[in-house]
Amino acid sequence: MQQLRQEVISSFNEQAEMIFKLQKSEKEIEIKITLCIFNDEVSFKYIAQNIDLLKKLTKTDYRPVSCTALYDAIGITILKVNEIKLTNDQVFLAIFTDGLENASKTYSSNDINYKIKQAEKEGWGIKFFCRYEDSHHYKQELDLSPNLEFCLSLDETGIKAMENEVMYNINRMVKSKLNS
Repeated sequence: MQQLRQEVISSFNEQAEMIFKLQKSEKEIEIKITLCIFNDEVSFKYIAQNIDLLKKLTKTDYRPVSCTALYDAIGITILKVNEIKLTNDQVFLAIFTDGLENASKTYSSNDINYKIKQAEKEGWGIKFFCRYEDSHHYKQELDLSPNLEFCLSLDETGIKAMENEVMYNINRMVKSKLNS
């Protein structure tokens, strides 16, 4: 991700701004953000942060280095969200990786496969963003259904496509909540 560091930071900040505008226009819906950042370690920049209190992501906050503890990041994030979400909360989980899992210590592909399927049963929206080259690997390892996987190129165009897909899903969730 080092080669895409600035694009990822800009994309996150643009998405946060769009979500902030969506929140302002749909005041009866409360939108919160959780951001998990991972290399060989997993950490959280935000946990259920109100969108209006979100600070822009900076190069200090996001420093991609080392390995990819992807399964630990997914497992810990799902666990954390389940701990804090309320019964009627809707969840959209966007998973973005630029490579293959190679550093998780706690969760295996089978664990994550199970957690993703459970989250889907609970009505979570999930998108797994990865490189075209890695899609077959993750489809097999995690038994991802075609509607969960989103392949992209690791360049500005791919990041923009990811950003559009995330916003489409968030908008759809907000609209469905308003109509329920």
